[in-house]
Amino acid sequence: METKLIPPTRLPATAAKCLGACLDAARNLGLHAVVLAAITLCLTKSNADPAQNQSALAKTWAASIQAEENKNYDDALDQVSSYQQQGGDKFMATLRTAWLCYLKKDYAEAAAFYARASQMQPNAINPLLGILNVAQAQKDATKIRAAAETILRIEPSNYRAQMALGGAAYAAKDYRGALASYMRVLVYYPDDTDATSGAAWSSYFLGDMEKAYAGFSKILSVNADYPYAQQGYSLTAGKKSATGLQTGSLQPGAGL
Repeated sequence: METKLIPPTRLPATAAKCLGACLDAARNLGLHAVVLAAITLCLTKSNADPAQNQSALAKTWAASIQAEENKNYDDALDQVSSYQQQGGDKFMATLRTAWLCYLKKDYAEAAAFYARASQMQPNAINPLLGILNVAQAQKDATKIRAAAETILRIEPSNYRAQMALGGAAYAAKDYRGALASYMRVLVYYPDDTDATSGAAWSSYFLGDMEKAYAGFSKILSVNADYPYAQQGYSLTAGKKSATGLQTGSLQPGAGL
């Protein structure tokens, strides 16, 4: 019995194009069943509900988040892979893959995926912060400085990058460079105790006891238990000048 075919002109354009090729093959080979299968496939694809697809993607993404919360990073990675295979956003999937590799402490893979994400969106900060995270986890001072400087070329006031640059300089005993980075942070975040501490200790090792004392005093006035602040205060209290000094006199911009 001859199978009744639906003319391609009655189908949506995408389905008609797909079906047209199948019809030609079917006529040559006499494979009517192939045509029916093609019709079903094309109609299914052309009539797919975008809202349903978005819902499926969101569920897959949520499953990855849940797996991460359970510290099942391999399953979380599988869900991200499924998300991308379903048509999910490639940049988002790449960035999340990098993050999950970082959590697994697979730093080589994490760095590779962060670099790939950065290539997709060259001005995006999060992939670069990811590269910085990896460098810090590896305690690689050269990579830390390179990552921080890359971020600062795009976003000069970035807190994480400035603090990382200050920390790398401090660890290398480049106290003047460290002070400059910490003071740049304090321009935008004058209430930041971590930057104040870094600036105070840098000033101490540069021999500027007044600024160091002012920084430690400022920290202790809001947090008596801040790490090493009391030690810094004790070291500088007897060496500072007795005149012209007030708590909080370590002003942003000094030492730049």
